[in-house]
Amino acid sequence: MKWDAWSVVFTGLSLTSVTSVVLFILVAINPKDAAYGSKPLVYAAGLAVLALVFNRASAWAARRAERVVP
Repeated sequence: MKWDAWSVVFTGLSLTSVTSVVLFILVAINPKDAAYGSKPLVYAAGLAVLALVFNRASAWAARRAERVVP
């Protein structure tokens, strides 16, 4: 059960990261202040990498949960 819970946690973090990527891309398209510069795109790229890492961690935890079942 422990690895199933980790899989759900990593999936949630991945989905949150994807949502944040969309948010920062929308801010980059229509900034409220010109001083933002390219920061929203940098944040979006970093969060896209995190989303991929969390997605892979979720898949790893799910595979581990399948092996550990008694």
